[in-house]
Amino acid sequence: MFLLICGCVTAAFFMGCSELYHPKTSLAAAEETPLLTQTQTPAPTATPVPTPFSIVWLSDTQSITYYNYPHAMEDMGRWIADARVKKNIRYVVQTGDMVDNGFVPRQWDVFDECYNQFKDDIPYFAIAGNHDIGVKLQDYSAYLARPNVSSIPRRNSFERGRAVYATFEAGGTKFLLLGAGWDSEEMSIDWMNQILKQHKDYVAILLFHSYIYMDSSFTSQGQMMFDQVVKPNPNVRLVLSGHVSVSGARFDEIDDNGDGVYDRQVTAMLYNYQDFLDNCGQLRLLTFDPVARSITVMTYSPYTDRYYWDDHFKTVEFTLEDAF
Repeated sequence: MFLLICGCVTAAFFMGCSELYHPKTSLAAAEETPLLTQTQTPAPTATPVPTPFSIVWLSDTQSITYYNYPHAMEDMGRWIADARVKKNIRYVVQTGDMVDNGFVPRQWDVFDECYNQFKDDIPYFAIAGNHDIGVKLQDYSAYLARPNVSSIPRRNSFERGRAVYATFEAGGTKFLLLGAGWDSEEMSIDWMNQILKQHKDYVAILLFHSYIYMDSSFTSQGQMMFDQVVKPNPNVRLVLSGHVSVSGARFDEIDDNGDGVYDRQVTAMLYNYQDFLDNCGQLRLLTFDPVARSITVMTYSPYTDRYYWDDHFKTVEFTLEDAF
């Protein structure tokens, strides 16, 4: 939020100054301290326009880390690092399934070919997918041991990283990133609602591994999160998810005060190109326009140097209006 302060000289100001002039003051002294005139009033400065910024969203990179396509993860990370200034990238987020099996160190090594490119310059915010905790084991121990997870302050995490939050300010708006990993959604509901209420003046972006299907219907986890977390909190505006192929979107108009008129629209987006094999390397760029309150979305692979079609919007780039 930017505050414009301009000088304003009124008739009352001149009258007040005249009354303060002492009759014994010499003419010379009066001439040395002339009253301001309208022409001397400083011109107001232009209101600065909030600067657009971006968030890079990664989703379901599991197949790339499993098959280790040559340089795909490295290409993704290098593109993010190189675009940091030009795209004003403020965060990299991931909606789970970074690897195919979280208990195989080699796969994390492949993932780090991407992560290491930007980790020192751009904050990273991720939640666990079902593959990150071992599809069969369903055990968080390996995931929670990851340095980017174990270093999260306790106050910003639930159960040491099963659910997490972070805040940042960009374009004059305060944002809350809040997410719960696979099989942690239900247990962290009370915690998430508490965080959302503590940050009610922040625009909330939620991350879940599973939330909607390609046809816009809710998954079982998604329906629970919508009913118990999204709907009760007026600051939630955007929900990101993966898990199922390939891309989709959902728009929910919510009446927060019960007057019969909707007060906000919550946009949910899904994207997951895990089955594209060597046609991989997709990342999604969300560009926020603070003036229009819109988000422009495009999906691109630095590995294939191609843009990718969104199944809901039927285009490679689209804009979400009144999105935050």
